[in-house]
Amino acid sequence: MKSAANLPLENDLYQLIVINDQQYALPVHCITTVLALENILRLPGTASWLSGVVHVRNAIVPVININKLIEVDDPAYQSNCQLLVLLHHPLDSQRLLGISVTDLTILMYPSELAEMASSSSTHQCLINSLNVDSQQIHLLDIANLFEQLLQGQN
Repeated sequence: MKSAANLPLENDLYQLIVINDQQYALPVHCITTVLALENILRLPGTASWLSGVVHVRNAIVPVININKLIEVDDPAYQSNCQLLVLLHHPLDSQRLLGISVTDLTILMYPSELAEMASSSSTHQCLINSLNVDSQQIHLLDIANLFEQLLQGQN
């Protein structure tokens, strides 16, 4: 696994997102836009972490539930994810992926993330997990999220 000090694009910002009280960091250069989450079409027979698809900008975009994908403990209650963070693949801006989120919080520099205590990640879609005041921030590997979607397996 990569360490927080060796994150891609050292000068890039990371957007912290919240999904049911769990925090994730996304590289800002991969975020296309943030929209209201509307009209998700559920797809039968797909992985539990694939929430469905939405129609955005004349494209059908898969929407994933990160908590289910990396198997973090969701709280007993589920807050309603009202936002869709639309991401593009780091190497191909035409490949889109949506993440349903509860909230967006602060922007952070990699140097700020590197100062936090880290623990190695066990999931291929995570670069690292950081501990902040007894809470974890998972650094997402966007390219691996796209590959996971193609594989269609946990």
